[in-house]
Amino acid sequence: MTAFELLTLRTELAQRSRWNIGYFYSGFTFWVYVAVVGSILPLSNARLYWLVGTFFIFPVALAFSRALRADPFCKGNSLGDLVGYSHMSVIAFTLPLVILACIYFPEAMLLVMAICYCVDFYVMTWAFGSPLFALHAAIRTLLVSVVWFALPEWRVLAIPLIVAAAYLVTAVLIPPLNRRFLKDRPGHGVPPSSPA
Repeated sequence: MTAFELLTLRTELAQRSRWNIGYFYSGFTFWVYVAVVGSILPLSNARLYWLVGTFFIFPVALAFSRALRADPFCKGNSLGDLVGYSHMSVIAFTLPLVILACIYFPEAMLLVMAICYCVDFYVMTWAFGSPLFALHAAIRTLLVSVVWFALPEWRVLAIPLIVAAAYLVTAVLIPPLNRRFLKDRPGHGVPPSSPA
């Protein structure tokens, strides 16, 4: 793949998917739900609601994508395929860890989800050509880890609020960064004209 082909794929992805903005609004919604459930239910019940809630992230992401006129799949774009496959792989490969935490170590369930559900953001950074997603994952992982070890009494509320805030900040930053990305691409992926 040439540099121009990569730029063309990234530009098409930025135009069509809007950098998967619907997924970030869905993530924000899910983690607000997690915070609310954790604040009103005991852990023994909350963990089951959290687990069930994970199965609604994808359909809610599709609804947000539709409302925001973003193509969440970008079929035919190999970078879009890479993002989709890596995301679904992370979900599928980490689901046993989430279920294990839910059953045997519910206190760790939020930490496991908070970290596992952003592992693929590094692939997004490369595919979309923006450091935003890697920064989100790194800062999020650092903050939830600090809360986990330093503030155990605040885990159930602080971890979901940190992750929700990270999703919201990312969702708010995506449109201007996406516009700047497209503006900085001469011809939005069309090759520059050759010198005469």
